[in-house]
Amino acid sequence: MLKMQGDSCLLGPSCARIALIVRWREIRIVNIKSVAQLRALLFEMETTLGLVDLSPNERDVLYAINEVSTGSPKAARSDAIRSHPLAACIPQATYHRALKSLVQRGMIAHAPDTRAGHYVLAVDTTT
Repeated sequence: MLKMQGDSCLLGPSCARIALIVRWREIRIVNIKSVAQLRALLFEMETTLGLVDLSPNERDVLYAINEVSTGSPKAARSDAIRSHPLAACIPQATYHRALKSLVQRGMIAHAPDTRAGHYVLAVDTTT
């Protein structure tokens, strides 16, 4: 490692720039490692909950429903689900296929006594 004195390198300004680049790369590697560890933990949790059989889009829609759901039973409007960051980038047709699949799997249901486009969590996914 380069010897640093305060914010500058003892060998001059170009050395300081190199030291900053090296530090940035070290930080980036540490951040990528942290993300990899989080991803491994998430995968383990999804496996425990039986969510690994879902497609990534189905999981994202299910997570979005869980986050935007309100009331008792927890219900979510389709437009609120669709505007959630996890579901916003999913193509419209794929989004609707994911909703349909989650209904067919029994993970969500059409909310009773509401207009179309309202869904309730059929299983407890809040814990």
